[in-house]
Amino acid sequence: MEIFKLKSRRLHNEEHFQFHTEFKGLVVQNTPATLGIETQYPGYELSFANETEAIAFIRKNPISDEIVVADDKRDFTYRGLDNTIKACGNHFDPLSRQAAARIQVVFDHYGNLTVKPYDEETAAISSLISELNDNHAADVTTLGITGWINELQANNAAFDALMKGRYSKEAVKTQLRMKQVRLEVDTAYKQITNRINALIIVNGETGYKGFVDELNQRIGKYNNNLSVRLGRNAKVKPAVAP
Repeated sequence: MEIFKLKSRRLHNEEHFQFHTEFKGLVVQNTPATLGIETQYPGYELSFANETEAIAFIRKNPISDEIVVADDKRDFTYRGLDNTIKACGNHFDPLSRQAAARIQVVFDHYGNLTVKPYDEETAAISSLISELNDNHAADVTTLGITGWINELQANNAAFDALMKGRYSKEAVKTQLRMKQVRLEVDTAYKQITNRINALIIVNGETGYKGFVDELNQRIGKYNNNLSVRLGRNAKVKPAVAP
């Protein structure tokens, strides 16, 4: 028995906050002392308090849904492009494998852009696209990923226009803070769940079964909802040339 993995980075702000509201309630109900997480819980509680403050502001302003959806869209495209490059690394054609290897070096340099604050991600995606088009045009053509790159560029431009053209500086500042706070909450949550999973191995599952079963039911619900949404998004993703 162990705690399931939650695909937390792809949750919308409201979904993320609601899950952690439920998680915190379960911890309080079972008590940190009983779960053996007295050391880890205070850090999580502080991070969650910061998320509560940030989302309270977002709820008072018409910014959350449009910005989050636009960010999700470009993140989805970026992951699709990244996965396509990785798949081409196993291409039957040696020229395609070589092209994929060269482009993979570029992606490795930039790392996972989807976890960066909004403004940093926008700038990094623009820089990545410029490097691919300017320095790896032949490899892009060989792999047939021009459609992916154009889609990512359009998604990124749409997000940037949305941020610059419609919302106050304070609203944008809060959104940037929300993304960072979410990462802090997720890190603290991971420390707690890793600790509990380790204690189950050491002490057996009896003292944790009720908590883990309830938590896994909630994780399953959120992961299923996310899969449905991503499934809808996949239907409109850009085509990739064979």
